Amino acid sequence: MYFSFILTLLAGLSTCIGFLFTFFKIKNIKKFICISLSFAMGVMILISIKELIPNSAKFILIRFNLIISLSILIIAPISIFLILKILNKNIDNNNSLYRVGVLNTISLILHNIPEGIVTFMTTFTNYSLGIKLTLAIMAHNIPEGIGISIPIYYSTKSRGRAFLYTLIAGISEFIGALLVFIFFKNYISITIINIFIYIIGCLMIIISIKEILPETLKYNNKIWILKGIVISLLILLV
Repeated sequence: MYFSFILTLLAGLSTCIGFLFTFFKIKNIKKFICISLSFAMGVMILISIKELIPNSAKFILIRFNLIISLSILIIAPISIFLILKILNKNIDNNNSLYRVGVLNTISLILHNIPEGIVTFMTTFTNYSLGIKLTLAIMAHNIPEGIGISIPIYYSTKSRGRAFLYTLIAGISEFIGALLVFIFFKNYISITIINIFIYIIGCLMIIISIKEILPETLKYNNKIWILKGIVISLLILLV
């Protein structure tokens, strides 16, 4: 049990490694922000398309009848779009870069909670498989941390706030494991986890297209955007 909690905590806190990029001395800040956002966008979209959505959607289609399955698969992204529209009204719309950082934080909190549950449960039943899963999660949590810390830092000029947002997103993975162990270990099912994973996949894609992409296009340099996306593809496909 303790080993499972430790691995889950390490997997989550690896998000904070992305915060270290705020200490880099950058000559061209606009270029760095654009590439960083494109990189984060590539990571979020690729993880969703390659891992989150296909497996969870397949499970939903097998688990439920066609009408219920299609209802879940269609209603989820529509609901997410409407919720993000409401959230946008309560976030500083005069600072679009800050908004991107906040929405990335919300997205990753929701992403990391079920990820923490999966990491904890996997390690609890098979510690060798849990180690492999933890390493894989750490690898993609680092660029996700960049996607939070860079826009927050450069929009607020506060490393403290950038670290806080990144830490909250990272620690949510451990909180997910803690919650399931204390309260929901008898209620969490593979069906609930797959539905939640599908919702998170949709959320990450919608945020990437609706928020991050328009922000990167403001820098009017398609080469910078392409570089960020290519780097994310190379890292995640290796």
